[in-house]
Amino acid sequence: MKAQANNVGVEDEKQLILRTLHNYLYGRPALDIERLRAAFHPGAYIRTVIDGRLVQWTLPQYLDLVAKATLQECQPQLLSYSWDGDTGSAQVQLTFDTFRFIDRFNLVKLDGSWLIVDKVSYRIVDNF
Repeated sequence: MKAQANNVGVEDEKQLILRTLHNYLYGRPALDIERLRAAFHPGAYIRTVIDGRLVQWTLPQYLDLVAKATLQECQPQLLSYSWDGDTGSAQVQLTFDTFRFIDRFNLVKLDGSWLIVDKVSYRIVDNF
């Protein structure tokens, strides 16, 4: 992982990225729409494949779907993240009782904050 070529150190940059990722990891399972919104750029897109078709939502559409979801126990996990300059990526996992999401994010740094600009998600139905 590399830090942005400015006055922000590597550890500071990590903390800025982790703040964004934690907003997602802990906002999504709790259905905390404002915390979840804070993780995303307002123009972000969320994409997944359902029944062999690419489906995508704007951020407002996605937040509406999350707001209607059922609150469930969840184990959030940060799998990886990296960055170069003002762009980065991350992979996380949200494990619920009967399914889990693997999410891949593209991140950008704007005005000193990291934001998710693109989310690609895969849902796995597990037999626990």
